[in-house]
Amino acid sequence: MIQQELQLLIHTGDRLTNANVRRILQGLYDRYNIKRKAKATDITLFGFVTKRAIISVDGKRNEGIQIIR
Repeated sequence: MIQQELQLLIHTGDRLTNANVRRILQGLYDRYNIKRKAKATDITLFGFVTKRAIISVDGKRNEGIQIIR
């Protein structure tokens, strides 16, 4: 269920800050009553391959990930 919803929200080539990934995952965890705190690296548990990326938001550099596939 979570994997299917993530594939609708996140696509290959997307660049997301770690905070955004955690927010998305925590929303899904809460919806499915999973008692777990989301971490950005959890996205790999759902079949996504990522690499580390630095993303500029409002002129600030933020840690994040790029979805490879």
